[in-house]
Amino acid sequence: MPQPLLHASRVPARAATRPHRWGRRILAVLLAVLVITLGTIAFGAARLTSQLTTVELPGSGGTDPAPIRGYPGAFDVLLVGSDGRAGQGAQYGEGGTITGARNDVTLLLHVNATHDVATLVSFPRDLLIDFPACTAPNGATVPAATGVAFGSGLGRGGLGCVATAVQSLTGTPIRYAAEISFQGVIDLSTVLGGVPVCFTGPIDDPRSGLVIPSAGTFELSGEQALALLRSRHGVGDGSDLARISSQQVFLSALARTLRDRATLTDPVRLYAIADAVSRTMTLSTDLADPGTLTSLATTFAGIPLETTALVTYPYLPHGNRVVSDREAARQLFALIAADTPVHLDPARAGRGATASATPTPDRTPVRAQPSTTASPSAAPDPGQATASTASLPTNLDGQNADRATCIVPA
Repeated sequence: MPQPLLHASRVPARAATRPHRWGRRILAVLLAVLVITLGTIAFGAARLTSQLTTVELPGSGGTDPAPIRGYPGAFDVLLVGSDGRAGQGAQYGEGGTITGARNDVTLLLHVNATHDVATLVSFPRDLLIDFPACTAPNGATVPAATGVAFGSGLGRGGLGCVATAVQSLTGTPIRYAAEISFQGVIDLSTVLGGVPVCFTGPIDDPRSGLVIPSAGTFELSGEQALALLRSRHGVGDGSDLARISSQQVFLSALARTLRDRATLTDPVRLYAIADAVSRTMTLSTDLADPGTLTSLATTFAGIPLETTALVTYPYLPHGNRVVSDREAARQLFALIAADTPVHLDPARAGRGATASATPTPDRTPVRAQPSTTASPSAAPDPGQATASTASLPTNLDGQNADRATCIVPA
């Protein structure tokens, strides 16, 4: 039978001490939770650090890496996608006729001094350059060469040689760099939960494995995300330049998705991302720190999409390759060095992309039927015809991350 409630004056003295004892117990529980939490974080950081593969870049700081959020001023990060087959499985040609590795995708990210403007520059794989002498991972000097494909840099001397080539083209010192493999792209896109990408028509590219059944927006993750990033013959005019513009469509959609899902401010998702990075990427020593990687993500979270630009390094045709448009490159990197927002003409999305109304994502697998509900893409803002727009090279391709674009099939 329930006991009657006691009046405060009738509570025995022994019972009156219970709140104090319970307070101690609650405090003990909170302390235990805190210790367990800190222990988990410490274990996680140790685990991530133990998984990292690192490489020393030429002229790197040589000191303990500082979190990028506290970095004094502007900074740059080199991102390289490798087509190396070693360790990637038979489905990607491991042990086949393709040997070595090339920097199939090379991106240079610049973030301005106040961390509210970002520019991501894509370098064509087929760009012919005078490759500077560089240092291989074993410390050996790789001699300079003339008329070499930019995409051969990774095979010539690893991530450090790619960084040296980018520095020679841009005048930008590279302190932070990362190289990602095929499996890394699969793991990262899966952790991020997929990216809704718009297509103006179907694609069936047996070389990359990309299969898009019809026009519309499809959520890509895992192997289909990798297939899109690798697809050359399935998009635009079948060139590497068309592939770059389709990659920019994917990356801008990724930026919008990360913002919509608040992924970069979610500690659990950030840890999952850091875990995937630590297992599948090679990082420069100054970047190889979980705190630095996390601060990099949180810094990106605060950059407005309208001041985030994805551009293709300026080029001129040269047979079936391209060469640097030095004057246009000078204009572009002068703007970047001045931390000026780059606003691009929506009509110059590139050879594999187009500005278009974007169907509402239906969150279905890539082989399912697309959504039929359409919403107009953002209209060009007349106010964006700023001095930066007027100063841009006239042949500059790319897009701003806030603009919805679609991939054009070959």
